Amino acid sequence: MSGCCNNTVDFKKEKNRLVTHRDFVRDKIERTHNKTGKVSDVVFEWLKETDILIQQLENLSAQAITRKQFKKLLKRVMEQNTKVPSGNYIQESSTPIPSLEHFSSGNLMCFNSREKISDQLFVALKDDSSMIGLYGSQGSSKTTLVEAMAKKVKYLEIFHEVLFVKVTQNSNIRTMQDEIANSLNMKFDKNSESGRAREIFSTIESMNCPILVIFDNVPAKFDPEDIGIPCNSNRCKILLTTCCQKDCDLLSGQREIQLDPLSRLEAWSLFQKHSCFYDDEKYSRFDLLNVAYEVALECEGLPRTIKDVGSFLKSRPIEEWKTTLDILKHSMAKWQIFLSFRGEDTRYSFTGYLYQALSQAGFKTFMDDGGLHTGDQISPSLVNAIEASRLSIIVLSENYANSSWCLEELVKIRECMKLKNQLVWPIFYKVDPSDIRHLRKCYGKDMDRHENNFGINSERVQKWRSALFEVSNLSGKAYTTGYEYEFIQKIVEDANRIKSRLQIRRA
Repeated sequence: MSGCCNNTVDFKKEKNRLVTHRDFVRDKIERTHNKTGKVSDVVFEWLKETDILIQQLENLSAQAITRKQFKKLLKRVMEQNTKVPSGNYIQESSTPIPSLEHFSSGNLMCFNSREKISDQLFVALKDDSSMIGLYGSQGSSKTTLVEAMAKKVKYLEIFHEVLFVKVTQNSNIRTMQDEIANSLNMKFDKNSESGRAREIFSTIESMNCPILVIFDNVPAKFDPEDIGIPCNSNRCKILLTTCCQKDCDLLSGQREIQLDPLSRLEAWSLFQKHSCFYDDEKYSRFDLLNVAYEVALECEGLPRTIKDVGSFLKSRPIEEWKTTLDILKHSMAKWQIFLSFRGEDTRYSFTGYLYQALSQAGFKTFMDDGGLHTGDQISPSLVNAIEASRLSIIVLSENYANSSWCLEELVKIRECMKLKNQLVWPIFYKVDPSDIRHLRKCYGKDMDRHENNFGINSERVQKWRSALFEVSNLSGKAYTTGYEYEFIQKIVEDANRIKSRLQIRRA
C-alpha cells in the first residue's frame, strides 16, 4: 500500500515538474519570437508531445486505470521531463525584430492602427487556428500587410514554406493549382482538377515542416480544399484576405481580423508623405493647407487612395488640388440622402412621407424597401448605400433600438460621419433625446435585451451603446405633436439650404 502511495506522490511531483517545464519553454519561445532569436523544430516537437501527455494526465481522474498502465504513464512523464530542450535549441538575441515597415520595403507605414492589426495577425499565425480571415475595404492595403507579414514569419522561421496566391478575376482552380505546384516544385500526374487537388494535398501533408498558404483577395464562393489545400492540418495554416466580413463567414475562417481605415491623423500623415506637402515652399500658404487636409480626409482612410492622390498632386498648382477635392467629394456618392428608420414604427407613416417629400424636392434619397436584411447583420448593399450617401437622416422612434439592424446601421453611419465627413441629422420622433442618451424607458429595455442575447461585455453591444449616446448629443429636430407634414417640410427646407454640399457628380 505504501508503495502505491509513494508512486502517487512521485506521479504528482513529476506531473507538476512537466507542467512547469512546459510553461517555461512556452515563455522562452514567446520571448524569442519577439526578438531575432531562432527556435529549433526539436523544441516545438517536444512541446507538442508534452501538451498531448499533459492532456492525458488531466483526463486520468475520469478513467479507470490499472497499476501497470499507471507505472507506464509515470515512466513516460519522467522521460519527458529529462528531454526538456536545452538553451542550445532556443537562442535568444537582444536585437529586436525589424519592424513590419522594414519587411514591406517602406510601402507600409507602421501607424498605431496598423501595428495593432499586425500584432493580432502575428498572434493568430502562431496559435492553433488553422484558418485566418483578414477583411477590409478595397484599398485598405491588405495585400501590402500580408506580403510584409509573410516575409516576417519566413524570416523568423515560424513557417519554412510560405505560398502566396493572388486571386484575380481571371483566376480559376487550375491556374491557382499551377501557381502552388510551381512554388512547391512539383509536377502533376493527373489532369483533372480533383486529381491535381489530391496531389497538392498529399504533397503538403507529407511535408515535414510548417507551411503557410496565403490567398489574397478571394471571392465569396471559395474553398481552399478545391485547390488541394488541407483546411484542418497541424502543419498547414491558411490566411485569406477579402473585402467583406460576410465573405470571411462563408469561408469558415476560425479567426477573423478586421482592417479598419486609417484615422484622420494617420491619413493626414500618410498624405503629407506622398504629396511632399511641406517640402515645397509654395505649399506653406494657409488656403492650400485647408484644401490639402480636406483632400486627405476625402480619401476615406484608404492607404492606396491616399498614396495615389498624394503622388498625383505633388508640385501641382492649387487649382488642381481644388478640382481633385471636388471630384473626391462627389465621385463616391450615389445618394444624396440615406434614411435610417425602424420599419415597423414609421415605414408607412412619417418616414414614408419624408421620403416622398425629399424625392419630390429633387433629392436622390435611399430608403430600404425591407429586403436588404439578412440574419442579424445588415447586408453589404445597405452598407454600400450608407457609404455612398452625403447625408444620413436617422429617424429615432420608440422601437429603433429594438432592431439590431438599425443599430448596425447607426454604427456604420457614425463611422462615415467620422471618417468621411458625412452629414448626420437625428430626428427624435416622439422620443426624448435624454432617454436615448441615458438609455431609459424603451431604449433601456431594448439594450438590456441585447445584453442578455450577446453578453454585457459584448464589443458589438458596446458599439451600439456608444453610437446611441453620440447621436443623441448631435443637433437634431424633435417631433412630439402637431401636423407631420409641416415638420417634414422644415426638414426639406433645411436640406435645400445645404443642397450644394449634397450635390453628386453624374457619371
